[in-house]
Amino acid sequence: MMDENKPGNGKIRIRVTREILEKLNSILHEFLPSIYSYNNLIKGEKYYLKPVHIVSRKLPSGSTVKYYYYGRYWYKIEKNNKSIKWIYLGKEKPSPNLPDPPENLLEGLVVKKIDDGNMVELVIASEELFRKLYDKLFQH
Repeated sequence: MMDENKPGNGKIRIRVTREILEKLNSILHEFLPSIYSYNNLIKGEKYYLKPVHIVSRKLPSGSTVKYYYYGRYWYKIEKNNKSIKWIYLGKEKPSPNLPDPPENLLEGLVVKKIDDGNMVELVIASEELFRKLYDKLFQH
């Protein structure tokens, strides 16, 4: 298995200012309606597709780092009397009977944001994704 920090693993890491987050949110909002429609369509199957997974971690310095993972994250929803239980199923469509999900334009992107800094780190899974995002993120 290749280390993420070693060259040659195909990932592109760049540090950018926080303003890039507004552009990413704009891209996300472009395709969210199709995700909502899809989730409405599969609601009867008790599955849910989430386009972004956010993880927060406290650093020894007291700062918080947030990781935004863009992709397709599948959950099974179980309801009982008073609560809803979300069970993570993975990144692959859990049932072949489900229609294919809409494309997530940001799939393969990880954003690392530390709360006390003005910079964020983008980890882009491939050169192909980098090319797709470049015009939307860095061109005016």
